[in-house]
Amino acid sequence: MPAAERAYEHVKARIISGQLPGGEMISEGEIAAALEMSRTPVREAFLRLEVEGFLTLYPKRGAVVTPISADEVREVYEARLVIDRHAAAFLCEQPKATRRNVTNQLQHIVDKQNAALDAGDLAGYAGLDAEFHQTIMDHGGNSILAQLGHSLRERQQRFTATALRRNIATAREFVSSHARLIDALARGDRSAYDREITTHLNLSRNQL
Repeated sequence: MPAAERAYEHVKARIISGQLPGGEMISEGEIAAALEMSRTPVREAFLRLEVEGFLTLYPKRGAVVTPISADEVREVYEARLVIDRHAAAFLCEQPKATRRNVTNQLQHIVDKQNAALDAGDLAGYAGLDAEFHQTIMDHGGNSILAQLGHSLRERQQRFTATALRRNIATAREFVSSHARLIDALARGDRSAYDREITTHLNLSRNQL
């Protein structure tokens, strides 16, 4: 992996996981030292992260991790609700065998979520939470919306990491909600899914 890409992945992963919280100042020098590389690839990584909205650069001072704003939270959750509902509507119209294939995948993710929580691995749980919803979107019959879902995934993980840091017990409620979403999809009950996903996303949003 090129040095600039490695620096980019390193810093972005720490932002998404909450290890670098919003408002924290970081420098090219400290990242370069941690990764044992020169500052040039780190500078390239910082510029890319600024374009994506994760960093704000201050010449000769460093970079500040962009705080999660109320507008960003609202827009991401609104977009996620639209995509999730569309995907579920498509899935609920599919044959039972098709739905079973998807729900089996989702149940496997839920099993891994429970294992992550039992082990105290909240970062792993946050990644699995994003994977759960992305799996639904990927089977929603619309590749454009699925791609949009992928673009929201990293922000979703960052929100989830923030929410879990403030209220760890809520993670268990999310897992229970995931189980109810799986049940609604298995039965092809679009109305039940819509009600549960709205409650689920509101619970997540209210933790921020």
